[in-house]
Amino acid sequence: MANLDFKPDLKLGNDGETVVRQFLETNGCKFINSNNDNKYDIKMLTNNIETTYEIKTDVFVAPKPFDSGNIFIELESRGKLSGINTTQAKWFVTYFLYLNELWFIETTKLKKLIQDNNFMISYNAGDIGSGTHGYLIKRDPIRSHFHVHKI
Repeated sequence: MANLDFKPDLKLGNDGETVVRQFLETNGCKFINSNNDNKYDIKMLTNNIETTYEIKTDVFVAPKPFDSGNIFIELESRGKLSGINTTQAKWFVTYFLYLNELWFIETTKLKKLIQDNNFMISYNAGDIGSGTHGYLIKRDPIRSHFHVHKI
């Protein structure tokens, strides 16, 4: 397996978590903590209820004409289950950096959406040598399942 430099990816991920946190705080939520394992990324207090969020930052989707129209839902990376397979977060959030959009869906609803459809699995996505696998899904047909916010 390649020795990859995780620092740029880690910074992008942390920046995405900050964007989502600030969005949620602007909408009345209170930050509780960040988490550094695969259970969730941030925990917020929403209407006096602790709520967890898994946050993925997508830097590959760019404005047209470069937008592939896809959303990527990670399953495995670097030989280990990851993403939708390991998160325990209530909400799954994709931050499309270059589209300035946040896509929220309850994790259980995303899993059901995946279960009920025959989405294509993309192999060897992500960093070269990372062995990242995940669902590559056209966004437009599933958009109505998400809460989409422009930021």
